[in-house]
Formats: sequence, structure tokens, C-alpha cells
Amino acid sequence: MVDPLVLTAPARAGQRIAAIAVDVLVPAALAAIAGLLFLLDAPAAAWVLLLVAIALVAASIATLGRSGLTLGRVAAGTRTVERATGAAAGASVLAKLVSGRLGTFDIHRGRDPFAPALSPFEFPAQQPAAATSAPSSLAPVVELDSGQRFTLDSALVLGRNPSAPMDAPAEVYRWADLSRTLSKSHARLEWDGRRVWITDLASTNGTFVRTAGAPQPLIAYQRTPLAAESVLELGDRIVTVRVPA
Repeated sequence: MVDPLVLTAPARAGQRIAAIAVDVLVPAALAAIAGLLFLLDAPAAAWVLLLVAIALVAASIATLGRSGLTLGRVAAGTRTVERATGAAAGASVLAKLVSGRLGTFDIHRGRDPFAPALSPFEFPAQQPAAATSAPSSLAPVVELDSGQRFTLDSALVLGRNPSAPMDAPAEVYRWADLSRTLSKSHARLEWDGRRVWITDLASTNGTFVRTAGAPQPLIAYQRTPLAAESVLELGDRIVTVRVPA
């Protein structure tokens, strides 16, 4: 079983208010102008604006049920889905909205609920040795917070008691971890001669890449490239990877 909302980020209060403001105020303003036109004895223009306002409301409800989006949510960068399934609410969107069964999520800070919770993992195709081999002096250096330091010549699996599948051979490093925040096979590092790749192996406590902002979580089994110098969080443990210039 996979949590359908794994790695998502709840929308902030300001985003929710902005989305509602756009979705409500635009048709409300059109309806108000239509009412004014009725008072000014311009019924034709008033009916046009009133019908446009009704169409906007109907379109918002329909798109919210079908995709979790409305004009306001697109502007605010959010999506509203069912909390239990991560799917759009469907035809009963209004009932689910009133009952609190829907949640709104920031699709820029976290994973879009409509994106796969687990991406299919594909091992890289074998390259000719001449294209991928690199002198050991140019191989990336991996430094563990426990003091170990070694070069990454090809592929390496880190964990408390790691193993590598037969169809994707790799060196393994058994990393003593009394905190037990490391999984048995936690993450896979790969060097293809040009850049380093990191893959979280469905670890219990996750793998994160430190950035200028908050650490960014990796989706399990999604192969992700690293910068020339990267700091990784594997559970509570820290790994630094440096590629020589």
C-alpha cells in the first residue's frame, strides 16, 4: 500500500484564501454589474453578464470535480483532492467539500497529488566501457558522517545490511547505525563517468537532498542526478558527495 498523498504539501492559508477570492469574487462582481445594468434599464447586457457569471460558477464546480482545479486554484498553485485517495472528487464534489473529505495541496512546494506516488525505476542502460570509465582520481568522493571516505567508481548501495539485485550489480557498504534510521538497503549511488545519480530504495525514513531552502525529499525508486557537491540525508545520517573539478 502506498500513501496517495506522500510527499505532498498542504496549501497555506493565504493560498486557500486567494483561490476562493478569485473563484467567488469574479462571478460575484459580474453578477453585481448585471444587477446595476438591470437598474439602468439595460436588460440585454445585464442578462449576458449574469449568464457569464453562472457559467463561470458551473465551470468551476465541474473542473473542481474532474481535476481538482479551478481558475483560482491554478492562480494560487494548488489542487483540491480527496484526502483518502488523492483523486479528484468527481460529481459529488460539493457534498465532499462540505463534509470535509477534500484537502487542498500546494503543487509547487510538494508533489502534485495527481503525479505517481512511486515512479517506476529503470536501471541505466549499460554503456561502453570507454564511455563510462574514469580515472580513479576523477571519481566522486563519498564522505560519511561517521568518518569513512572512499571513491565512487561505479555503483554503491548504502544501508544497515545492504544488498544489490542480480540484474543491477553494485558494491555494498554496511553502515553501522545505532539509531536505526537507516534501512537495510537505503539508497543507491551511481557514477556514470559524467555525473552522480541517487536513488532512494523505498527507505523507511526517506532520502533528502539538502538545498539552499528546506531539504528536498526523493520519491522512492526515482533516479535523480546530483550537483557536483551535494549533501544527502539518509534518515538521521549525513552523506557528502563531491565530484572533482
